[in-house]
Amino acid sequence: MSIYRIADLNIKIQNKYKYTSVLCKDYLSSETNFDFVAKASDEDISKDRQFVPHAKESYLESLSIYRSICNKLIEYNGFILHASVVEKDGECYAFAAKSGTGKTTHSKLWLKRYPDARIINGDKPLIRFINNKPYVYGTPWCGKENFNINTKSPLKSLCFIERAENNSIVSISKEEAVSRIFSQLLVPEDPKQFNVLLDLVENLINSVSTYLLKCNMDVSAAETAYEKMSK
Repeated sequence: MSIYRIADLNIKIQNKYKYTSVLCKDYLSSETNFDFVAKASDEDISKDRQFVPHAKESYLESLSIYRSICNKLIEYNGFILHASVVEKDGECYAFAAKSGTGKTTHSKLWLKRYPDARIINGDKPLIRFINNKPYVYGTPWCGKENFNINTKSPLKSLCFIERAENNSIVSISKEEAVSRIFSQLLVPEDPKQFNVLLDLVENLINSVSTYLLKCNMDVSAAETAYEKMSK
């Protein structure tokens, strides 16, 4: 077991399998003090097996450990968002969508169009409020393409993606953003944690601009998004 620096917190991870240690190697900390412990019970692993029935035990353990981290993070004004996050000019743009819509593919278009852009996390970033401002954190859990950077960056905008033949982007109301975001969250079972999460989500929606992007897979989609969201 080792201590890792994730989302500006020292987290002691108790894992049985080497997979998690390798996965988190870029986040390893030399600190000896830690904020909390993350681990996976046999029951946790069994729950994850229902969703990924043919996965190795080591992989399932890593998923359960991350869920443990995400649930605990709520106590530190943070939560996980199922999104791909691009940073440009020192600010972040989070793209959320139903699985298979192409949020990571869209983020890669930014890399192609803007050489100074980078993907902080391609699938499972953490959002945490620091001094009442939302920041995005890279994490080792980042999707199959392994886009992740051990850093943090202020979140400027949240954008929901739908596929379309032509590119267009519009601002959406806070109410619509709230209705769309909940399918992209890990909702805790504990009622107290759930209530805290509700407050965090409300704070997030009130802190950033929110958009709906309908787009194709052409690089011009990145231009359409950036020109609107960067204003």
